[in-house]
Amino acid sequence: MLPLFSGLTAAASGFDTGPQGARVLGLGGASTAYIGSIAGLSTNPGLLGQWGDSLTRISLGGFGQIRRSSFVGQDTYQRTDQDLTVLPGGYFYATRAVSKRVSVGLALTTPYGYHTKWPDTWEGRSVIQESKLNTFFAQPTVGFKLNDNFSAGVGLVYAFGKYTQRRALGQYDDPTAQATLTSSGSGYGVNVGLYGRTGDNLAFGISYRSGIKLKMDNGAFHATGIPARDASILPGAADFTTQINLPSTLSVGIADRITKKLLLTFDFALTGWSTLDSLKLNVAASGPVPARVQRTARRYEDALAFRVGAEYQVTPKLLVLGGFHYDETPIRDEFVNPEFLDANRAGASAGLSYQLSPRFAVEAAYSFDYGQLRTARADQTRFLVSNVSGTYRTLTHTASLGVAAAF
Repeated sequence: MLPLFSGLTAAASGFDTGPQGARVLGLGGASTAYIGSIAGLSTNPGLLGQWGDSLTRISLGGFGQIRRSSFVGQDTYQRTDQDLTVLPGGYFYATRAVSKRVSVGLALTTPYGYHTKWPDTWEGRSVIQESKLNTFFAQPTVGFKLNDNFSAGVGLVYAFGKYTQRRALGQYDDPTAQATLTSSGSGYGVNVGLYGRTGDNLAFGISYRSGIKLKMDNGAFHATGIPARDASILPGAADFTTQINLPSTLSVGIADRITKKLLLTFDFALTGWSTLDSLKLNVAASGPVPARVQRTARRYEDALAFRVGAEYQVTPKLLVLGGFHYDETPIRDEFVNPEFLDANRAGASAGLSYQLSPRFAVEAAYSFDYGQLRTARADQTRFLVSNVSGTYRTLTHTASLGVAAAF
């Protein structure tokens, strides 16, 4: 049977879009114990109790991410560059105290996603030509101030995801023979956290966001350019259902005020990508093609991330930020796939926050990630893995601009 859905494996690899807020992006994402921006709400709900004054706080903005990958074929030695695409995203946060001990908040974020587009005629066109994943998270949150030094919070997470894919049917000579996939779905999770201070200068945070199962019951497959002789094994259209598991994340952080002007933050995160062991597709019957179940192997592994950030008060109105991070990839060498390329990544970031008035600030940040070389080796005996042999390199640029207000 022809592999209709061979590329869908990468719909759930290491595709975290990064910190969801300009100020925390400037810190390199080290925000588990950072109370300088309510954008930390999506990382650690336990921070919410620290904003328990009479003010309503809002933070909103957008970001754009460019992931550029290049490929050099193992046999052809030909280099192919991905087409330029920009993954857009945005965030909105709001917090308000309802009593001296209880605060409420809302986080709207786009924490996972990618947009991969290779030239239509590249040598891996039968594996993938274009693929896109977008997610949207809504997290209403309640925070509790336990005492002057400790606070806790819990949030309910609603997630929605949409996935599309296009690839060539390379078994045919017709260049217009293509297959497309579309699906969308939603799921629920929880996010809990704790924040504490051991003194005026040292603070810590710990949080856990559960995994989320995106149940996609409306998947649609369409194919064009199929010869009549293959109509019984490859339908022109079919429906399918599936489930994409978004990973859990455990984060631990420390914030240390070195001087009145300098704050350092440190984060450690463990992401549970190992739940993405394989993808099961329940394909409905279509014409002469019977209903079937198709599985695609992934075998991802849990991955660690380390982040460090610095915030420095240059003037009473200007804060500058800097950060460094290192992320492990969850994708093993034998499962490297051009739909979404991931590698162990080292990155640096910089940002600023300028106070236009006592209660209104403009924030901006930029981050650059460098991914190590990854080599893929196609194995024709492993029909559950779709690939093309060669070496990949990936660079990632992320920029964010936002505002923060209190009233």
